[in-house]
Amino acid sequence: MTVLPLAGPAVGAACGAAGTPTTTVYLPNITKTLGGPAGWVTPFIVQNVGTAATTLEVSFYRFSDGGLVTCRSVPGLLPGTSFADVPNNDADLPADSQFSVVVRSFGSQIVSVVNEHQGSGERAEALSYVGPTAGSTRVALPYVAKSVGGWLTTFVIQGLGTADANVTASFSNADGTRTATLTRRIAPGRSAVVDPSVETALVAGTEYGALLTSDQPIAAIVNAHNDAPTVAKPMGFSYNGIAATGTDPAYLPYVARNTDGIARTTRILVQNAGTADATPTLAFRSSADVQSTIVAPAAVKPGRSWSFDPKLKADGVTACPAAASAGCVAEGEHSLVVSGGTFAVLGTALSPATAMGMAAGRPATSRIYLPNITRTLGGANGWTTPIVLQSAGPTSATLRWYRFADGKLAVTQYVPSLVSGGSVKVDPRSVSGL
Repeated sequence: MTVLPLAGPAVGAACGAAGTPTTTVYLPNITKTLGGPAGWVTPFIVQNVGTAATTLEVSFYRFSDGGLVTCRSVPGLLPGTSFADVPNNDADLPADSQFSVVVRSFGSQIVSVVNEHQGSGERAEALSYVGPTAGSTRVALPYVAKSVGGWLTTFVIQGLGTADANVTASFSNADGTRTATLTRRIAPGRSAVVDPSVETALVAGTEYGALLTSDQPIAAIVNAHNDAPTVAKPMGFSYNGIAATGTDPAYLPYVARNTDGIARTTRILVQNAGTADATPTLAFRSSADVQSTIVAPAAVKPGRSWSFDPKLKADGVTACPAAASAGCVAEGEHSLVVSGGTFAVLGTALSPATAMGMAAGRPATSRIYLPNITRTLGGANGWTTPIVLQSAGPTSATLRWYRFADGKLAVTQYVPSLVSGGSVKVDPRSVSGL
């Protein structure tokens, strides 16, 4: 979606503000008309989530050689307000180009989200990822595809450390019969791309789990596309690479089976990001509070991904009825908690013409910030972004809605009766006062 800056206009300035940044956000993949005038553009939004005004420094680095293209200063971003950058409108950025971006905030904490867009009409695609504020030396990618049913996944790795990152990407398919290893060296703040279509070590027609290891902190985002020129309804989704740490349960707020009248169904990929074999347990809770538990039929080896389709039993062969039954998940919407090891979990919600991707997360300590929520933006059929809120224990939550225009609190919404592991959908179109 196209949005305008909400702080004062960004002004060209040399990098080098005095002091230590309050927050640094990393955006691995930012583009301007990449592929041509109707090509990929990635507007990004930065929100001040602190209590004081802040100054942003936004640095753009070329993919081709890592050189600094420009660094802008955005002064006076007030608490609760957001700054939006639309690269296609930036005269100081070259066209048909790709960048890594580092956003430093001096004065207050920030969060950021990136919207990736291409094309128009029937050939439009829209993807999204979150700008990380911290990296890991082990990052899991549960789903990497090379020409599988039309799907191809490229991924971008960004260095978040203070020195060059030496990155090893280890790939394995589900049964371990196809493996590969690739390496990249990435300077601080810069990005490197892995495109399976040009990597001869990766076999066409294969889905992999990939584990990235590095001697410096890194972050990654994955862009999955099914958009060849011969595809009538192109689609895609993005997801953030998942830090391969801890054994806490992974929470996935939204899983669908045959929903919305378009057969939308979420395929679940569970990658073992640990160092020993582990068997995942999937605990589903429907919107009607019906619980189902699925256990993988065998332990998953380190680095590999196990795929579960809720239309089938865990064996991947036996069809399930529409209603819940032993070993089966009912049609409808569900939440999911995955336990039993160090797992990276991805949900890919697909229909014949749409795609969404969602990486499972660990519970937040107290607050979650959502930089860009819309209600019919662009008209009655415009962008609307429902929120799916999952409890990891609390029985209630409070949502505070702030206007983009001036950062003022518009609505305070209380959400009661949460159940641990369960989810509640909040649709902005049904929130009074917005």
